[in-house]
Amino acid sequence: MSRAFDGIRVIDFTQVLSGPYLTLQLALLGAEVIKVEPPQGGDQMRDRMLPSPLADRGMASAFLALNHSKRSLALDLKDPRGRRIALDLIKTADVVVHNFRGGVIDRLDLGWETVRAVNPKVVYCALTGYGSTGPKAAEAAYDGAVQAASGMMMSNGHESTGPTRTGYFPVDLFTGQAGAFAVAAALFRRERTGEGQYLDLAMLDSALAIQAPSVCQYTVDGTLGRLIGNSSATHLPTADCFPTGDGLVLMSATMQHHAQAIFEEAGLGHLMQDPRFADTAARRANAALVRDTIVEAFAKDTAANWAARLGKRGVPIAKVNTMAEAVADPQLAYRGILLDVPPPQGFDEPMRLTGAPFVADVDGPAAAGPPPVLGQDGDAVLGELGLSAADIAALREAGVVGDASG
Repeated sequence: MSRAFDGIRVIDFTQVLSGPYLTLQLALLGAEVIKVEPPQGGDQMRDRMLPSPLADRGMASAFLALNHSKRSLALDLKDPRGRRIALDLIKTADVVVHNFRGGVIDRLDLGWETVRAVNPKVVYCALTGYGSTGPKAAEAAYDGAVQAASGMMMSNGHESTGPTRTGYFPVDLFTGQAGAFAVAAALFRRERTGEGQYLDLAMLDSALAIQAPSVCQYTVDGTLGRLIGNSSATHLPTADCFPTGDGLVLMSATMQHHAQAIFEEAGLGHLMQDPRFADTAARRANAALVRDTIVEAFAKDTAANWAARLGKRGVPIAKVNTMAEAVADPQLAYRGILLDVPPPQGFDEPMRLTGAPFVADVDGPAAAGPPPVLGQDGDAVLGELGLSAADIAALREAGVVGDASG
């Protein structure tokens, strides 16, 4: 058997997070991904973005997370010779993905019309902050800025502190996941029609899509969200973050039987007969009293024990874990989301990196190899295009092709 994208070739001109995450999803399902990077420095995530002890080797941890199972070609697209090589690669491709800011790809003369002319059946995905056209098309975008622009920050934070952004990258990674779905759909369409397709993927659009319930609360109901801290959009006092004897738990207890279980497990089952606690409306009206009662009860046991005790009774609850505690969860080992990837060139030990967020009974996602050092596969990729060793050496001497580093 074969994985879904075996035999599919992807030319990946993306950097940072959203684009590399998109192409990683394809690579995990068998696609050959050729990552085209600038010869000087390569992908910004190698050494210029998030702090990492491996940044001075051009292999920062965030880069490793999103770029295993790919090949690397260091190529100067601003040089006409580099552009010709890029077009030759595109002629062999099933998918082309870029995340250049609006207008940049046209200055490189690698836009959709140019690419379609040399490869009519290609799936071409342009990933930008705000879209390839329109009044904001030329604006730069990173995850935090789009969190702000999309209204996302206005539902994240506490009234006392004001809006906050998340400490991770929901817009980038959801955009990448959405893009992988769009590319997969376009490839499926091509199987039926024989036609390529242009995909225009925007981070702002993705940020609105991931907030669909909140967006439609406004567009349909006219209701603006508010800062809710660690509580729930339901505004129920039993759906919040609570201190315990040694840490925090987060409960999403929104149903009557959830409340029943909480108070019974705390030895306070009689409160369900108290009119201030008896039903959802009463608990919402007496939110401060309900919260204080739960806080006092939860101080008598540990976070792990409360999670175990209430979890067994069907209450959605979890201990608030550190990342070290989260990755040590036996459920993750059972699921296989963390992959032991072979060591990259110049490294001695395998690396544990994230894989796809699903499993399959057969031919599921798997790592094809380690993250590449910059330009690692240049000779092989160019040789496959028919360039001789002398040709490649001349291009490298001219700075059009980068040396393999590591």
